[in-house]
Amino acid sequence: MERRIWLNHLDGTSISPAPSKLHDLGMDYSQICTQISTHLGGNCKVILTSSGIEAVNHAIKGVAFRQKNKGAIKVEEGASLAIRNTVKWLRKNGFNEQGDVSITCMSAVDSTTGEIYNIEKSDNSIMIVDGCAAMGRIKFDMEHIDLLALQFDGFGALAFNPKIRIDPLIHGGGEQDGRRGGYIPAVLLQGFSLPLQVPLELDSFLLSQVEAFGFKINTLRNRALGIINVSLEGVSAEAVLIDLAAAGVYMSASSGCTTSTGIPDASLLRLGLTEDEALSSLRISISEDTTEGEIVEGITVLRDVVAGFQI
Repeated sequence: MERRIWLNHLDGTSISPAPSKLHDLGMDYSQICTQISTHLGGNCKVILTSSGIEAVNHAIKGVAFRQKNKGAIKVEEGASLAIRNTVKWLRKNGFNEQGDVSITCMSAVDSTTGEIYNIEKSDNSIMIVDGCAAMGRIKFDMEHIDLLALQFDGFGALAFNPKIRIDPLIHGGGEQDGRRGGYIPAVLLQGFSLPLQVPLELDSFLLSQVEAFGFKINTLRNRALGIINVSLEGVSAEAVLIDLAAAGVYMSASSGCTTSTGIPDASLLRLGLTEDEALSSLRISISEDTTEGEIVEGITVLRDVVAGFQI
């Protein structure tokens, strides 16, 4: 048996060691970064992050700090809470709100309703896109995008045009060519594969089942595959989710960013729903691994739980 005595516990554990040029025990980030870059067309650099939200923060703050307060930041309608709160923080701390737009921020897909937004550059500003809800649901490349935040299973990534200069968000050593201090635990990266597209047939089956069980769908316009938002007709979504979880079925009241806030989701209010209607709405999202049987069983349990509250 090959000797492996790890006397370097300040740099991770023997199970999840930090990458090093001096040994090959740590996870090689470059292979994963190349996979992601190739998937996006091959014309971008990639930084691995702890999450998609960190990637959003890195993109916006990294560009803003590099530009040294030159120009304003524009936030497009439907932008994620991660984008809105990051820009809000910059403005609160004195970032310029006047002058020509130098940074434009938007989401590729609304993570509450599934609506797909059109990504087009109409000026010379740097385009930053939150694509966390888009992987495996829509096909896109970096043609009109300068920086793209992504979420994978266990970690995130920031893809960016090599011509764009950004400051590090987390300072440390020379990890990831000095672009992000610290390391991503190897256990989160092992077995990585790019998510496959949700099959159109599976999305159509989900839609048919939601309609067959009599649920009102809040929007169908330009919807990404595998995301549907439904109304529970006056029943608290939070109460329903608790009972669903007790029955082993898991859905969400809105996007992960806003679920814990207890306030109506802005995307639903923008559709014309009242605050009460928004708080009585629930999101169903599936992946390419979801089976038709799981869809039928999950929506059957949802119907029974909602019916229990309506008695």
